[in-house]
Amino acid sequence: MASSADVGSGPPQKIRLRFTVETDELGEDEALFVVGSVPELGMWEPADALALLRCPDTRRWIGSIETSEIEVKFRYFSAYNLCSETATRLIVSRWESFLQPRSCMMQIAARDGEARAQVVDIFGFYAGRRLLSDGWLQYEDENAVFIRIHGKALKFYNKQERKNCQIKCTPLDVRRKMAPSTLPASAAVDEEMDDDSNDMPLTDYPSHSVSLVAVLSSDKSSFRRQKEQGVVFNNLKDYVVFKTHSVAVDYLAFLLEVFSEEGKRIGACYAMPASLEDTFGRTGLPIVNSQLRPIGQIMVEYLFVRNLRRPHLSQTMEVSFCHHWKKRGAIEVGHRGMGNSYTKMAQVRENTVHSLNQAARNGADFVEFDVQMTKDKKAVIYHDFHVLVSVAKRLSADVDLDTLDDDDLKKLDFQEMPLKDLKLSQLRLLMMNHLKYDKIAEAKKLCGDDFEEADHRPFPLLSDALVRVDIDVGFNIEVKYPMMQADGTHECDNYFERNEFVDYVLADVLKYAGQRRIMFSSFDPDICSLIALKQNRYPCSFLCIGDTQRYVPFTDQRTSTSMTAVNFASGIDLLGVNFNSEDLLKDPLPVLRANELGLVTFVWGDDLDRKDICHYFKRELGVDGVIYDRIGEEERRRNVFIVEREQKRALFKYETGGQASGSSTPRARSPDSGMGQFNLSTGSFVSGIF
Repeated sequence: MASSADVGSGPPQKIRLRFTVETDELGEDEALFVVGSVPELGMWEPADALALLRCPDTRRWIGSIETSEIEVKFRYFSAYNLCSETATRLIVSRWESFLQPRSCMMQIAARDGEARAQVVDIFGFYAGRRLLSDGWLQYEDENAVFIRIHGKALKFYNKQERKNCQIKCTPLDVRRKMAPSTLPASAAVDEEMDDDSNDMPLTDYPSHSVSLVAVLSSDKSSFRRQKEQGVVFNNLKDYVVFKTHSVAVDYLAFLLEVFSEEGKRIGACYAMPASLEDTFGRTGLPIVNSQLRPIGQIMVEYLFVRNLRRPHLSQTMEVSFCHHWKKRGAIEVGHRGMGNSYTKMAQVRENTVHSLNQAARNGADFVEFDVQMTKDKKAVIYHDFHVLVSVAKRLSADVDLDTLDDDDLKKLDFQEMPLKDLKLSQLRLLMMNHLKYDKIAEAKKLCGDDFEEADHRPFPLLSDALVRVDIDVGFNIEVKYPMMQADGTHECDNYFERNEFVDYVLADVLKYAGQRRIMFSSFDPDICSLIALKQNRYPCSFLCIGDTQRYVPFTDQRTSTSMTAVNFASGIDLLGVNFNSEDLLKDPLPVLRANELGLVTFVWGDDLDRKDICHYFKRELGVDGVIYDRIGEEERRRNVFIVEREQKRALFKYETGGQASGSSTPRARSPDSGMGQFNLSTGSFVSGIF
């Protein structure tokens, strides 16, 4: 980082840099901060940022620093304090995640020893664009807790069907005496409750945030503060989600209150997260009236999201791609590399390093593949949750392995095993030594004579793919997690706990991605929530199956219709939605709605095997990306990022009259290579910019 001392002789001259920013988007407990590229602004660490002061009776916040740096880059963010058992935590609410932060060239902007003295910024608005992203989980004791109410959640014992009930969710710290406003209207206060001796010592800050609410069944699905009597809920119609942050989850409780359509309180119940068995589940809570008599029940789903606990580089506010997407023609994505090799007979085995690299050679902009975890906690690339294992029975001595017929195949006992129950070494041994693995003609067709080479093997490690696949091709990483299907079956029972599973995947990506373009996706909406809350670097999109006759749909309401998927993605601050082509061919309106909300849209599905349908989605519907099999086989293409880089180099060469260096051949890199900067010799950004 250069300072003013490098420009001329003498000691560095400090200049006062002033910050003035306005906003109407803060809660009563929130404040504004500025973080940036100099020590006085915390070196991009939000915990060390400069706290701004609010001007009385205005929407304006101000602050200043003195620095001798030539250039200062910075971002604003809103935050609030929570108090854990050991420390006060600064929780980021919203932050400016523009790809390029705000910047001030100090020597140019300075007037009478001050820079930006007359500049007034608008929080979340910069360079003609509005962008604010949700904060991420930073601390070991920080949890985001979701309470969901949907379906036929409300039941009253008097058999009376109540419409337009209102539900309010209030978080509580059980160590603190509850305020009168949070107690049932006629509830008696017993002696123990009236005794202050067991109360938690008062602190300046609570241990939990206020509860925000999102109604995914409405057009306005973003999280917001509740009204006095909560939000309207009707059975089998509405989908309501409450969200709270806590740094003392063992002492967290929720008071759920039910009001009539006229605003009269019907009853209430308590949910105690510490008593719940898992970080995800569904439970029924008894509703009691003001006389403490049970009058009904409410079914709620819950989800606990904790911070990323696998070793990883520190996550700061220096750079983020979570909401950055450069609008251009549709990005073309190779499905499982070169495509589904088990039902469509792609020429190379799907989800292998070789398949991913072949797609890159064929001009894919991105490749899409599936990630799961083995018994020994290795993130591997594979599509199905189960593998088919054959146990060979004794064969007669005169059987020629090269001429096995159907009768001989019947002597093989096939067993289906969950991939999660096998270690990586077992998976590789199983596949490489499988009887007839190299005897079946199709296996040779898929793998070629060099099938034993590492790049052709199934179950490649995610970390290996990040290092060994051409760096110019982006990765769309589908994070697989088993879900309940509409036919009553579960894709895989007793799977890994969600937080642990996602932590292993994210740790590999954050360690090995380097300059590669990365985006995540998942059919499981909760996995999307975890990915978005645990890291602030890479975007995530929601995979939606929608209305389908071709696939078995999931029971989760959030993925059952494309429009609900759009509301969900917008509500939890995702990059966008990956739609099923089958559904969009019936009704393209979800894409139009996604565009209105500023979401990025991709399409996947077997329909994209047809060139005319693929062109329809790209040219008429205007989606941002298409995901299909056998990319580049019928029509050769070039990676759009390579083309753009060459155009920038040519433009730089034209403007400078010099020679542009470099080539478009695949570039090797080391696993620890970092994010690049603008390269003056090539005229291009060598970084993971979308």
